[in-house]
Amino acid sequence: MRITATQLTDWANTKPAQTDLPRLIRRLCFDAVTTRQIDFPSGDSTYKPGWDGTLYSERSNAWIPAGASCWEMGCDKGITSKANGEYQKRIKKTAEAERLTTTFVFITPRRWSTKSRWLTEQRAKAEWANILAFDADDLEQWLEQTPAVALQFAEELGLSGWGVESPERYWQLWSQQCSPAITPAAFFVDRIQTRDRLIEKINEALRQNTQSTLTVSADSQEEATAFVVATLNEHPELVSSTLVVTAPEGWRFVEANRQLRIAIAARTEVASSPTLRDGVLVYCNK
Repeated sequence: MRITATQLTDWANTKPAQTDLPRLIRRLCFDAVTTRQIDFPSGDSTYKPGWDGTLYSERSNAWIPAGASCWEMGCDKGITSKANGEYQKRIKKTAEAERLTTTFVFITPRRWSTKSRWLTEQRAKAEWANILAFDADDLEQWLEQTPAVALQFAEELGLSGWGVESPERYWQLWSQQCSPAITPAAFFVDRIQTRDRLIEKINEALRQNTQSTLTVSADSQEEATAFVVATLNEHPELVSSTLVVTAPEGWRFVEANRQLRIAIAARTEVASSPTLRDGVLVYCNK
């Protein structure tokens, strides 16, 4: 699911964006292999004092710096004023020795036309190890490279996916069919060993780095799918590259997003024509 810079800018005008932006960045930043420390308080916790986010990554990519980084963000329309305010605040509150080994990062979900000029001016001061800034156009590209996060975010924005759902969304809809809603803990009663074996098999298949197919059976396809989804939801390092294919056209989304590693075929008609590329296909049946 593609999230555009325009959609991000529209979202920035909503009240939820102020408390949900750190959650989005947290999802984008997390990597099971390289992340050693991550803290991006969201929701009610955004009002706590301190940085909007802190991260330590062993490797860098196009958006994440290697080593220690401290993040500030905001949905304010006055982007440069907000960035300057956060920058000056952190200069005063952060010791020079720490600043010279830390990357300062500022994020806005709006388009920032003077971003390059601001970066040049701040970097010239040499007050941090490095300074990065990302706006809506950068976030669009970042989301494009993390399709599972993009799909989950699209669902939160009310945008439809093409025959696919995030594991979190699938579990939410399935578990709330009864009252009270089913909890993962209750669902796993007498199924702990089966759950653990499933994770072992999935990890083993991923290590082979070839096309693999696993079959999970239960009293119904829906229950089998829910079991796989609930299991993967407990493993952030796996669920971040997983989706549920709910209709045959969803395979086009899988094919177009090579970063996805696990696809769960939720129905028989879906499993009849799966993608043929490397990765793990989990086929759920009864």
